Amino acid sequence: MARHTARLGAGILVGGLLALGASVASREIMRRAGPRLIDWEKVRDIAHRRLGEAAAPISAAQRAEAEAFYRATLQRIEPVVAAEIGSELPAALETPVVVDRLGWVDLNLVTFRLLFERVEHTLLEAQRGPDTASRAMSRWMNRMVGNQQLGFMLAFLGRKVLGQYDVSLLAAGPTRGRLHFVEQNIVANAAAMRIPRDEFRTFIALHEATHAFEFEAHPWLRPYFAGLVSETVEQLAAESGGLMTRVRDAVSGGEGHWLERILTPGQRETFNRTQALMSLLEGYSNHVMNAAGAQILPGFAELHERFERRGERRGAVERAIMRLTGLDLKMEQYAAGERFADHVIRERGRDFLNRVWTGRDSLPSLEEIRLPDRWIARIEGAGS
Repeated sequence: MARHTARLGAGILVGGLLALGASVASREIMRRAGPRLIDWEKVRDIAHRRLGEAAAPISAAQRAEAEAFYRATLQRIEPVVAAEIGSELPAALETPVVVDRLGWVDLNLVTFRLLFERVEHTLLEAQRGPDTASRAMSRWMNRMVGNQQLGFMLAFLGRKVLGQYDVSLLAAGPTRGRLHFVEQNIVANAAAMRIPRDEFRTFIALHEATHAFEFEAHPWLRPYFAGLVSETVEQLAAESGGLMTRVRDAVSGGEGHWLERILTPGQRETFNRTQALMSLLEGYSNHVMNAAGAQILPGFAELHERFERRGERRGAVERAIMRLTGLDLKMEQYAAGERFADHVIRERGRDFLNRVWTGRDSLPSLEEIRLPDRWIARIEGAGS
């Protein structure tokens, strides 16, 4: 009897210790998990490590020389682009900023962090009941995966991006955008394509300057674009139910890009409006760039053709990454938007095309980007 009592006592003691251990472990899990979806310091460390030797900074002298070149080039570009667009900037473009690859990663981490904070807020508001260890464990695991994915993507893009017009989507008030040039990537691409460095610098500056014109000359465009970004983020957070089922269905095949197939109907509608605007921005920019390029660079046509052919050199791994991350959609945007702009100008002229900038109701839908005659008919009908 004593032996059985001892066993029972031991069982209670062990059970109590296990319960205490589970309680401590649960609190430790919840403490470590925290409320955040992403650990941004870890993302930064992952991106920096993955860049490896490519993370080497540029010297102060190199940065100063490059920024002086871009300032002078933009002063030369602005009047030519203004004449092609048919409108003036309210103020000259801000001083260009030359960054290295690490600088570009850090710059974009700020934007990603602000966007994810909105998602976190939406998810926490939607959560019912108290936080639990299982929820915390899930959040912890998801964060580990998310840290790796974002770190990898930023490192990959940090080696690829040449220039970026930062439209300050998340800034309060009328903060103007800034032009950033990733000098190491520009110099490396110029060498790989055997293009004189300063000619390639001018080519990239021309493309980014046209994006600056689109936003800076039409003040309504920035808040509209920012609204689309906010709406997309909030929908992704609020309508996350059934995501894994949609992912499995998307992977199995179907029409359109796999990213489109994982969206709910509401998300897809917002996504399509965003795609239409991006296609217009890229296509219009390419059209203006082609028109202004020959006036700025004597060998523009050949340079542009060689730049467009760079995609043929992408390996299978790089193409797979672009497909997986949706970056291939951006390449499609260039082509579709440029076809839209060229068709409208050919049929109705530049002044008619510029009606796209009169307000959000004049923007083409994604279907109208693909079938520009429908946009022409709608705009003509609205004006009659």
